[in-house]
Amino acid sequence: MNSPSAATETAKLGVKGWLVCLVAFSLLYLATCQRGVSWQDGGWYQLRVLEGDYRGTGNYAGDWGLAVAHPLYIAAARAFAAIPLGTLAGRVNFFSGLGMAIALANLAAIVTLLTGRRWIGVATAAMLSVAHTVWWLSTVAEVYTWSAAALTVELMLLVSLLLRPRWTVLIGLAFTVGVHWSIHNVALLAIPVYAATALALVVRRRLPAWAPGVAAVAFFVGAGPYVFMIVWLAVETGDPAGAVRSALVGQFTSAVTNVSWSASSLKVNAALASLNFVSFLLPLAVCGWVSLRRVTGLTVAAALGAITLIEVVFVARYNVADQFTFLLPSLVMVALAAGVGLKTLGGQTRRRTVLAMAAAGFSIVLPPIFYATGPAILRAARVEVHRGRTLPFRDEVRYWLVPWKQNEDSAERFTRTALAEASPEGVIVTDGIPFHALLFTQKSESLAPGVTVTSRFGPLPAYDKSPEEFRTQAAGRAVYLVSPGASYAPRNLEEDAEVSRPNGAVLYRVRWNAAKTGPDVTGSSGPAPATSESRPR
Repeated sequence: MNSPSAATETAKLGVKGWLVCLVAFSLLYLATCQRGVSWQDGGWYQLRVLEGDYRGTGNYAGDWGLAVAHPLYIAAARAFAAIPLGTLAGRVNFFSGLGMAIALANLAAIVTLLTGRRWIGVATAAMLSVAHTVWWLSTVAEVYTWSAAALTVELMLLVSLLLRPRWTVLIGLAFTVGVHWSIHNVALLAIPVYAATALALVVRRRLPAWAPGVAAVAFFVGAGPYVFMIVWLAVETGDPAGAVRSALVGQFTSAVTNVSWSASSLKVNAALASLNFVSFLLPLAVCGWVSLRRVTGLTVAAALGAITLIEVVFVARYNVADQFTFLLPSLVMVALAAGVGLKTLGGQTRRRTVLAMAAAGFSIVLPPIFYATGPAILRAARVEVHRGRTLPFRDEVRYWLVPWKQNEDSAERFTRTALAEASPEGVIVTDGIPFHALLFTQKSESLAPGVTVTSRFGPLPAYDKSPEEFRTQAAGRAVYLVSPGASYAPRNLEEDAEVSRPNGAVLYRVRWNAAKTGPDVTGSSGPAPATSESRPR
């Protein structure tokens, strides 16, 4: 087994250095995390933390399978959110940043071990901390940053196992992977590499033959919360195979097994992914991959290279709308290689060390400048982001391009305004993007308790499936849409009513066609209000 040089075997970041990194990155994300409720999945996680929804099926979210449960993340976020400082939404958002700060501190320790240079370890973590996807996910409620934290613990244990094989380290690695699985399913991706490493060490008699068996037990102990949910579902449904399938892929089988490309989603996600490389991070990583075997040794290089390949291939063909968010594990592996690249660039001379430091410094300073000036540059160039619908108060370019969210409150402003417009007993029909944000604001602040927020999963019957039943249950109540259009509202609802938005309002008012419903069931018999937008159907 090839091994790194003596320097790389002995250099360590140390507890003090690790803590300094943890505090520094935590402060960065604390200062820039979103203070209130979030759109999309962020609002869903905030609501799940508020309600204690460990399975992800509460609050009419639909049953997407256990694959979206993330039970350990929800439990840890609920514990952290109990700290009585700031808003509940803000605490859940910062919890993401704390997970990423731990991952970055771990990354600094790994790179220090591999390169024998503490400054390279810290610089590598700093370069990754300002990468777009990393920073973006660290400021809103998301599970991926804690998955990255678990991955970096695995990498530390893997490197330690390869440099000095011990069965205790293998057990720790297996247990960590199990814990990771209770956080997110991406934990399963690197298991083939860990298993191959363990078997190779057993064959070489560097580990006892019984070690892999004990490691397997440790894995399931670590995954205890998730395994419990799988067993519970199997007993509940009487379908063990279905329960396992629900845990592994949920309702996303086609995306998980996808081997093709989607031009529409690829274009958007590729643009967002490219924002991570407004620096020398990728060139340094290429340099690191070229010299990885020489710097780290053959076995370490092979293991890290295999994990990188698995992570990159998975995200490249994982055809989902938020594909760029799954790039985080790949970015961790890219940054690790970039740290090795810094060592190679620095060489043994003072001049080359200064050059490497300059490249790292440039890669830390330039991205924030680019993100801050990007929206203005795009506006000056008359480049616009076109979407099927606009969300009130949200600047699409600023929302997606600028990763810091401390001054981004469009979801909070929208939800407060919408609930006020629908008061006292209106019905808001919406799709998934604002659905959970509306519910979170309503429940966490006890606003407009008489307003019903509904989607295709309930609580009111889906209009597409039961229009008569929907109209019966909504009789006498004002009905509103967040946005018209087939992609966001039931198509036949717009065919059965006139949809218009009064001037200055954020919601579209539904006025049923008399021929379809008889008297005006919204309780308003006067003429339609003056509108800025109307869509008669």
